[in-house]
Amino acid sequence: MTVEFFEDFETTRREMAGDPHRPLYHFLPPRNWMNDPNGLFYWQGKYHLFYQFNPYGPLWGFIHWGHASSEDLVHWQDHPIALTPEEGAGDDNGCFSGCMVNDTGVPTAVYTGFVSFFDTPVLIARAQDPDLIRWQKSPDNPVVAEKPEGVNDTDFRDPYVWRQEERWQMVIGAGMTDGDSAALLYESPDLLSWDYLGPLFKHQTFDSVTMWECPNFFKLGDSYVLLVSLFPNAQGVYYYVGDYDGKRFSPHTQGLLAQDSIFYAQQVRQLGDGRTILFAWLLEGRSDEAIETAGWAGVQAIPRQLALDEAGHLISKPVEELEQLRQAAHHFKDIHLDPDHPYVVPVKGSHLEIEAEFEIEAAAIGVGVLGAPDGSEVTRIGWDMDKREAWLDTTQSSLSGDVKTGVQKVKLPGNRTDRAQLHVLVDGSVIEVWFNNSVSITARVYPTRLDSEGIFFFVDGLEGQVPSLDVWEMEAVWPAELPDVG
Repeated sequence: MTVEFFEDFETTRREMAGDPHRPLYHFLPPRNWMNDPNGLFYWQGKYHLFYQFNPYGPLWGFIHWGHASSEDLVHWQDHPIALTPEEGAGDDNGCFSGCMVNDTGVPTAVYTGFVSFFDTPVLIARAQDPDLIRWQKSPDNPVVAEKPEGVNDTDFRDPYVWRQEERWQMVIGAGMTDGDSAALLYESPDLLSWDYLGPLFKHQTFDSVTMWECPNFFKLGDSYVLLVSLFPNAQGVYYYVGDYDGKRFSPHTQGLLAQDSIFYAQQVRQLGDGRTILFAWLLEGRSDEAIETAGWAGVQAIPRQLALDEAGHLISKPVEELEQLRQAAHHFKDIHLDPDHPYVVPVKGSHLEIEAEFEIEAAAIGVGVLGAPDGSEVTRIGWDMDKREAWLDTTQSSLSGDVKTGVQKVKLPGNRTDRAQLHVLVDGSVIEVWFNNSVSITARVYPTRLDSEGIFFFVDGLEGQVPSLDVWEMEAVWPAELPDVG
């Protein structure tokens, strides 16, 4: 397979049509491997998304920068590969993660070159046209040739750049020889000459974390936020909220942004309309053999808008543009929930959006999605209000032995209340969930049965009520992938 294979994107997508596990309203490339979002950028009326991409197969390796653009954050257009590894250019074996900035009117990519795991310089490339299709790597590369003292040999990557008054600043993810993880701070007048200022902040988040990948640093309201991905084994996206004096960051609030190991490698950009938007890579949850059979791997999470709650914790919600994908709408009200008889919703589908409000007497209450008629496959989402604990249970999501399953749990903030809200996105093998518009969990599920499309509500112990339930069938943003396309 060659890179040129992807010049006819629509044909490639049509060849993938009919795979029940492929999302229809989340972003993913025509086929093959995708991981981190890169270079999230708004330019001349379009949102541009670059992403880590292997054009030669569905497993990780020989990473390029893929490229797509959108006028509304939900409908995307594929573009040719933006950055390709070149021998002797500092990215011999891969163009790894980075970001995009506007350098005096020129869109400029700042990224990690991959020569080897011990040689990961910082490189830049500049757009040569207004559509960001053609790129020129800088003759001044590398702009940062090597890691500073005190950093582990293989733990230095993923630059994130912003404008701080009259100078550029940059953080790079690192793992330190003293056991801490760090976001290393650099400063430059021109993106070419960088001075190392020491760690912006370093911390041992958990004993199992050896470095922070994909650090993002930005102002949100009156506070600053440091977002990091916990490496190894994709242990989630962690946030620190605090104060910044231009050289050092002092956090006062921290926590996991998404309570799972599926949501990873985030990238944040602040838009001209005042919103702070996040993309993230959703990992697969199946074997390499299953991935190779499918021919694709990796999905981008729905773009999320970030905010701080009253306690200073970082929260997210889907961007409002997602609502334009809603098609057939189904509204229900005053549903009574009986612990002996689950309520079956008279709507089925595997590409849905669900919003429900609960009045709770029962300790445990929730919803099952992607359910088979006989119950042999189902994914359950719910919470225990007495324990203030939410959960997503995929232990019965698939009859296949090639998928990862389990129960993910998260503590809910605040005290027990008698009302709760649930927001669920179901899209093929992707499930994204928000509890009470604050805490989120993400999962990948792979039902084997084509009739695993049912929805039902359940309670444990006492009775419950659903005053309001809305279910929308969602529009495909990749029409070529619809199974009925001839």
